[in-house]
Amino acid sequence: MRISINFASREYILVRKVNAILLLLLFCLLGVFLYNISEYGKTLERENMLASEVGLHEKKESEVSVRLRDIKKTVQENEVNASLRQAEFVNMAIGRRVFSWTAFLNRIEELVPPGVSIKSINPDFSTLDVEITGTALDMAGVTEFMERITRSPYFDDLPPVFHSSEVLVDKDIGKTVQNFNLKIRYQPDGRHVSTEERGRS
Repeated sequence: MRISINFASREYILVRKVNAILLLLLFCLLGVFLYNISEYGKTLERENMLASEVGLHEKKESEVSVRLRDIKKTVQENEVNASLRQAEFVNMAIGRRVFSWTAFLNRIEELVPPGVSIKSINPDFSTLDVEITGTALDMAGVTEFMERITRSPYFDDLPPVFHSSEVLVDKDIGKTVQNFNLKIRYQPDGRHVSTEERGRS
């Protein structure tokens, strides 16, 4: 029978245990440190990749800007103006098709009172503003014409832009006429008047 006697003191055994625990903690800390180093390297690699992509996009953007500037230089100003004139001509042609001269003249004829004559009619086909010039025997005729045209559902009910002047036509008898010019918005389809407004009128 063998007898084993351990002469180590309790303090010695406790120190060994503490040293073992510290060594284990040291290995854990070393592992965490190595992991962080690895992640940091991966982060730097991703950052470099993103920086490279950003640089590539900036280079492409710069190339596109240069090409756009070159294209703008090649486009002549007179070509742009010609295109604008063509567009205006097309819009004017469309406006002329919408504007019916026959219907307009019929409606104006119904509104002209006795003693008033129309000299010229100049419509703007894009805005449908119409300039009308004419003469009247007196101011009462001009006033009546303005009242009729603003009451018509085919023109704005707002007072038109108006100018009138008295002109001497016969010095011997002192006869004068009123030359007038007015501008008003034409409504080809008529103003939309509610049933209640029609009842009041």
